[in-house]
Order: sequence, then structure tokens, then C-alpha cells
Amino acid sequence: MSRGVTDPETEARQVRAREENDELGRWLENLFDGTAEATVLGLPALVAATFSGSLLASSAALGAAVALSFGVAAYRNGSLTFGPGWPPFSLFYVGVRTVWYNLVYFAAIYAVIGTGLFESTPSGLALAIVAGAAVAAAAVLTFPFVANGVESARRL
Repeated sequence: MSRGVTDPETEARQVRAREENDELGRWLENLFDGTAEATVLGLPALVAATFSGSLLASSAALGAAVALSFGVAAYRNGSLTFGPGWPPFSLFYVGVRTVWYNLVYFAAIYAVIGTGLFESTPSGLALAIVAGAAVAAAAVLTFPFVANGVESARRL
């Protein structure tokens, strides 16, 4: 079998070096990666919140997912530098992140439902989103410290 013939423009496109993103492109790329990381690894808690039947639980999980996505993107992009650096992406840290993100989602849900301060009204749901985002924002700031502690305990 012979290889198909392509035009010179297609050949040039295939061998051309990939163009570097500008600052906005890098931020969007990090936001995409952060969203994928926070939602895929936190999928068990997000599914539990969705199937709980509670709009408050879903709202808290939504707020937490948005805050986690932006927080991870900010750390990856270098826009947020608080404490130790963001841990590298390795198989070990995938497990740590999975546990951490699910704990964050459940903490956000519990903070909204467990307190009993929020109602299933439009304003109550909006406040539940904000409360979930606040829990997740605090968790994003503490995750590098937790990861450092886990790494230190692992080396013992």
C-alpha cells in the first residue's frame, strides 16, 4: 500500500512548530487543566451531591467546583503564590488530590446543609454557592501545606 498524497500546505502544517500561547492563552490552558483536575478527581463527591436530591448540596458543590478550578489554575499559572509551591502531578499526588478534592466537596456540602442556615430559595441557593466557594478557596490555600506534610510523612 502506498501512502496517501497530501498537498504542500498540509505537510508544512504537520511539521511546523507549535506556536506559544500568550498570557491569556496560558491562563485559559491552566484553567482548563485545573477544571479537569478538580472535577474528574472529585467526581465521587460531585455525583453524590447531584444525586442527593438537594438543591443546596448541588449549589454548594457547584461553588466549590468553581473555586477549586480557579484556585488550581491560579497556582499553576503562578498568579497565586502562597506558601509552598503547588505539588507536581505524579501518580502519588493523584491519590492525594483525589482524597483532598472529595473531602473539600463533602466539607462544602456539609457546611451548607449541616448548619441549617440556608434555605432552598433563590437567594439561599446563591448564598450556598458562595459558601461552597469559600470552603473550597480555603482548601486551595491549604492544599500545598497538606501535600508538603504528606510528602514529609512519606519520606520517613
